[in-house]
Amino acid sequence: MDTIIQVLGLASLSVMFAWWFEPIQWVKNSLSLYQYNWAKYLYCSKCVSFWVSLLWFQNLFLAAFTAVITFLIDNLIHFIDETRKG
Repeated sequence: MDTIIQVLGLASLSVMFAWWFEPIQWVKNSLSLYQYNWAKYLYCSKCVSFWVSLLWFQNLFLAAFTAVITFLIDNLIHFIDETRKG
């Protein structure tokens, strides 16, 4: 049960870090990270979640599962935003 909660937490934090949480976006844009080729992965929620969870769990399968959960959360947020806009 703890592992599921950790996967959901890492997936949610990855979405927030990649594009959703505005204060982090302000810091990333202030540092002009978008101009570096390697920094494009900091704007990809699936990439962030995969690498962070691979470091956290040290398990390739859990890292891949976290990236898939992140993909689902990411799409759910986009769907809700588009539905709210009308």
